[in-house]
Amino acid sequence: MSQLPASMVPLLGMLALLAFSFCTAEAQEEEGSSRWGVGTSLTYPIVRIYQLHLTYAVGDRQELTFGPCFQNYRHTSFTAQAYTLLLGYRHYVWRGLHVEAELYPAYNNMRSHVTGSDYPGLELWSEIKVGYRFHFNDRWYIQPAPGIGFGIFQSNPPPGFWDEIQSPIFVPQLILGFKL
Repeated sequence: MSQLPASMVPLLGMLALLAFSFCTAEAQEEEGSSRWGVGTSLTYPIVRIYQLHLTYAVGDRQELTFGPCFQNYRHTSFTAQAYTLLLGYRHYVWRGLHVEAELYPAYNNMRSHVTGSDYPGLELWSEIKVGYRFHFNDRWYIQPAPGIGFGIFQSNPPPGFWDEIQSPIFVPQLILGFKL
């Protein structure tokens, strides 16, 4: 993870994408379909990250994503215990093909295996992905969306943190979801 001032460009880019989505949102909705959806990652629990994706379609090609996450991943020198909020924007470019940007602001109470102490602090993680949504029927879908994840800010890292966290990293994502 890098320091906040050195990483302002990706953060500002994602915030610009979110602002753009509100400015260009279309108020049209297909008759009979819901703007709301819910999903969860099938791949993140492998590394002990659990999340709920709530989506809201603001137009035919734009979708906002938000929801709670809990990160309990382990490294050699520490264990993360992060209560996280997922904030994202997804733009469909052709049928189910989309690009998305996500921010994960979190309160993380890391437990150091080196000192035996807790290191509470704030952090900000982000991910940029390309994916495709495959529909099983009118409601259910599966959505592979691999991407790149990188740290923007970490306020109170435990000893060994900077040696073990590699950023950017490949992020495999597979979401199972349904329209409400």
